[in-house]
Amino acid sequence: MTNQIKRDSFIFYRSFFEAIEDLEDKQKLEIYQAISEYSLNDKIAELTGTSKTIFRLIEPQLLANKKRFLNGIVTGK
Repeated sequence: MTNQIKRDSFIFYRSFFEAIEDLEDKQKLEIYQAISEYSLNDKIAELTGTSKTIFRLIEPQLLANKKRFLNGIVTGK
């Protein structure tokens, strides 16, 4: 994230947890890591299969939260 404001935190919803909780540990880790990298470092992970599908469902909410965060920085709220 060059020339961008780095985030120190992000919102993680119960719906994310519930979508991920029944997966195998390897897939859970992939998705948790992908959510963290996207939210904190603006990096999109290379995912496949179920991990990719679940991340695609979560990604719009992560993006909306990121926009709200950036809007708060710009407007000073």
